[in-house]
Amino acid sequence: MGFFKKIDKVFASAEKFNLMERNEIDIQIEENIKQAGINKFAASDYGDLYLRVNELGGFLILETIMVSATDLKSKKGTIISFIKENEILNLESDENKIESDFSSAVNKSITKIDYNITTEEAENFKVDKYDSVRFEINGNEILFVVLKS
Repeated sequence: MGFFKKIDKVFASAEKFNLMERNEIDIQIEENIKQAGINKFAASDYGDLYLRVNELGGFLILETIMVSATDLKSKKGTIISFIKENEILNLESDENKIESDFSSAVNKSITKIDYNITTEEAENFKVDKYDSVRFEINGNEILFVVLKS
């Protein structure tokens, strides 16, 4: 598949996601997530992606939180791809059932998803290595731009 066909596919699938209008509530949400030790990693017009590497029961996991205007649900899990030029790290969610917590008060959905990772993969998140992130759910994709520190 050519580069432009991939871009067209991303834009076509993104139509299924709601654009996220940012306001002062987003600053408060971001601060609350930061207090839990999870930093904003990437952003798009459809949401913000937060992540951290954590250890749970002797295993490393990549904890992700997506704040968006779209309520996400899946029984097939998700795939997240971290991209830099021709290098791609694909991770599958550790659970198949994915469901957002939607708050009508702030009109935002918060989706928490964990991915199992190796020690070598965890090292990639200690440096600014990736340029973009592709999040896939139910055949739809959101492309995020990685924030540089």
